[in-house]
Amino acid sequence: MRRGGGPPRPELSRDPDATLRSTLRDLRRTLELVWQASPGRTVLVTALSLLQAFFPVATIYISKLLLDAVAAAIAGELGAASEAFGRLLAILALQIGLGVLSSVVSTIEGATRELLGDALQNRISLRILNKASELELAQFEDSATYDALQNAYREVGTRPLQVYTQLITLLQALITLGSVSALLLSLGPLVVPLILLGTIPGVIIAARFGTENYRMLRRQAADSRVQNYLGRLLTDDTAVKEIRLFDFGGYLLERWGEYYLRFRAQLESLIRRRSIWGVASSLFSTLTVGGATALVLLRAANATLTVGDFGMFIQGIGQLQGQFRSLLTGFTGVYQNLLYMRNLFEFLELPVNDQQDGEEWEGDIESIEFRDVSFRYPLMERDVLQGVSFRVQRGQAVALVGENGAGKTTIVKLMTRLYQPTGGQVLVNGLDASRFSPASLRREMSIIFQDFGQYQMTVRENVALGLNSEVMLDPLVVAAQRAGADGFIAQLPAQYENMLGRWFEGGQNLSGGQWQRIALARLYFRDGSVLIFDEPTAALDANAEFEVIESLRAQSRDRITVIISHRFSTVRLADHIIVLENGVISEAGDHATLLAEGGTYAQMFNLQARGYQ
Repeated sequence: MRRGGGPPRPELSRDPDATLRSTLRDLRRTLELVWQASPGRTVLVTALSLLQAFFPVATIYISKLLLDAVAAAIAGELGAASEAFGRLLAILALQIGLGVLSSVVSTIEGATRELLGDALQNRISLRILNKASELELAQFEDSATYDALQNAYREVGTRPLQVYTQLITLLQALITLGSVSALLLSLGPLVVPLILLGTIPGVIIAARFGTENYRMLRRQAADSRVQNYLGRLLTDDTAVKEIRLFDFGGYLLERWGEYYLRFRAQLESLIRRRSIWGVASSLFSTLTVGGATALVLLRAANATLTVGDFGMFIQGIGQLQGQFRSLLTGFTGVYQNLLYMRNLFEFLELPVNDQQDGEEWEGDIESIEFRDVSFRYPLMERDVLQGVSFRVQRGQAVALVGENGAGKTTIVKLMTRLYQPTGGQVLVNGLDASRFSPASLRREMSIIFQDFGQYQMTVRENVALGLNSEVMLDPLVVAAQRAGADGFIAQLPAQYENMLGRWFEGGQNLSGGQWQRIALARLYFRDGSVLIFDEPTAALDANAEFEVIESLRAQSRDRITVIISHRFSTVRLADHIIVLENGVISEAGDHATLLAEGGTYAQMFNLQARGYQ
C-alpha cells in the first residue's frame, strides 16, 4: 500500500576496517549474483558501456571542428564554395556517423541490460523462495523473519543491477571526465577546476539525504507492516464479510491514515530540508560556472579563442558536471545500494536446518513416544508444554483434549518435527527422532491441520500437493471417496482438473465443509502410517461428521492415529485420551475411565452433552 519497511537495523560497526570489509564482501557477492545470472550478457554490457564512455569527447571535438570550419568558410578561408562545402560535408558525415554508432551501441547495450536484469531478478527470486522453503516454522512465527522476507523481496527488482550498473558508470565517468578535461584544459588551467567545484555541494547533499531516506524507511518498518496489513484487510475477500457486517471499515481506514500521516510528517521534513540545501547548492554551482565562463570570455576578448573553442566549452560544461556528478554519486550510490542489498543478504543468511539432514527413515512408524517433553516458543517467557509423557503404537488412536492454548497443536508440531523439544525426547520406534531427517519422517505422516490450506489450484493439485503431474487419477478418486469429497467434485465442470477458489479464471469456490473434505482427501492420499487429525470435522455438518468419523475409524485400524478435537463424538473413538491443562497432562485413559473419574474430561463431556439434551 505504500513504502516498504524493514526490521530495525543494527548499528554499523564502529571499526572502519570492519565496515569496509563488510561492504566489500557485499559488493563481491552482489557482482557474483550478476555474473551468475548471465556471464555473456555481463561481459557484453561492460564492453559496450565502456565504449560509450569515449563518445562524448569525440562528439565535442567533432562539433568544435565543424564550428571552426563554418567560421572559416564564412570568412572565406576554405577556398572556393564547392571546396568549402565538401570540407563541411566531410565533418558533418563524421558527426552523423558517430551519432549512428552511438545510437546502435546504446540500443544493443540497453536491450542486453534489460535481459540481464530479468535473468537476475528471476535468479534472486528463486533464491529467496528456496530460502523461504528451508526456514523453520518457528522462524515464520517470528515477525523479524517477515520483515527480512519483505525487505529481501523489495530489493529483487533493481538493487543488484543498480550496483553493477553504477560500477560501470563509475568507469565511464572516469574515462569521459579525463578525456573531456584534457580537451578543455586548452582553455585555461582554472576552467575545469571551477566547473568541477560547483558540482561538489549537490553531490554531498544528495548523498546525505539519500542515506537519511534509507534510515527513515528502516525506522518505519513496523508501522509499514501494520499499515500494509490494514490495507490487505480492506481488500481481502475473506475479511470483507465481517468488515461489512460489523461496519468497521471506517475504523480500519482511519488507522491506515494515522500510519500514513506519521510517515508523511517525516517525509515532509526530509523533503523540506533537502530542498533548502538543494537551492543553496544550485546557487553555488551557478556562481562557479559563471566564473569559469568569465575566464573563457576574457580569452575571447583577447582574441585567443575560436568559435569552435567556445562551442566546445559550452558543451563541455554539461559533460564535466554530469560526469563528475556521476563519479561522486557513483561511490555513494554503490554504498547506498549495498546497504539495501544487505537486506537481501540478511535474509539469505538466516540460519536454517537442512530438512534432509540426518539418517534416512525407512519403513512404517510403529510407535511414537513423548518422554518428559517440554517446549517453549521463541521469545516466550514460559513453557507451553511441561514434562509431557505418553506413548501410542500402531493400531491405536490417541485423542488430545483441552482448552484452547493447552498445548494440543504444539504436540503435533513436535511429533511432525516442525519444532524441536526444548527438553526431553520424542522417540519413534524407540529411537530418538532427532537422529532422522525431518523430511523422511514426515513422509510417513498424513496430516490435516485446523487451519488447513485452501490452495487456489486444481482439485488434483490440492489433493496430490506436489505430486500432481505424476499421479494417476485412480488414487485421487479413492482418497476423495474416503473423505466424502467425490460427490461435489463430480459436479465440477472439469472435475479433478477444475480450478478451486475465485482468484483465477474458471475457479470454483467451495464451502468451508467442502474445503475441509478436500483437505481430508489430501490426508488419505498421502496414506502414511501415522494419521493426524487436528479438528477434522470442525467445518462439517452432523451427517458429514458421521461419515468422516466412520471413514476415520476404518482408516485408523492399522495405523497410529492422533486426533485433536473439541467434539466428543470424534474424541470417543480414541483408545487413549490425554487431557491437557496449561501444558501438563492432567488426566489420561479411555472414554469410560475418564467419565467414571469425574474430572476435567467428564465435566467437559457432560457440558457439551447437555447442549444436545
